[in-house]
Amino acid sequence: MTNIYHATPYDISATGFYFKTLEDYTEQAATHRNEYGDPVEEYEIQFIDGDNCALFRALNVDQANLAQWFGSFEDLEGDEAIKALYLAEDLHCTMNNLLDKLDDVMLYEGTAQDYCWDYLQDCGILEQIPEHLRFYFDDEAYARDMVLNGDITEFRADNTDYIVWGVLMY
Repeated sequence: MTNIYHATPYDISATGFYFKTLEDYTEQAATHRNEYGDPVEEYEIQFIDGDNCALFRALNVDQANLAQWFGSFEDLEGDEAIKALYLAEDLHCTMNNLLDKLDDVMLYEGTAQDYCWDYLQDCGILEQIPEHLRFYFDDEAYARDMVLNGDITEFRADNTDYIVWGVLMY
């Protein structure tokens, strides 16, 4: 799907315009005039329809960084888009350093308790507990402790729960 944007002038004597690409925006902005014939110079960029609306807002895309949005972020899909959204929303990464950190983010689709259960099974920790005592293990409390200790982070995007870990902030 092609994204649709709107350039809304700060000049109240001018009307805005819709665009889909950076080239389209550049062409229209270069010849855009207000009702008095003066050039319009400043715009608020709005996301109207398409994919990655949440990422667009989280990155605070504006006229100054619009080229960077089109060059690096507009086409992000799937896990890459979710990782970028997490970095922008929760860790307040900027466009300038976000792409370098995408590989550091590990995603798990599900709740903290789901992640905890899979983690315990994959690591074999439950196998080390005698079978008659496994029923007493509280995986919900263990998941809560993992969140509280900062081992994992709960994140929600597009009505889906994710667990994030592995992010190195430097």
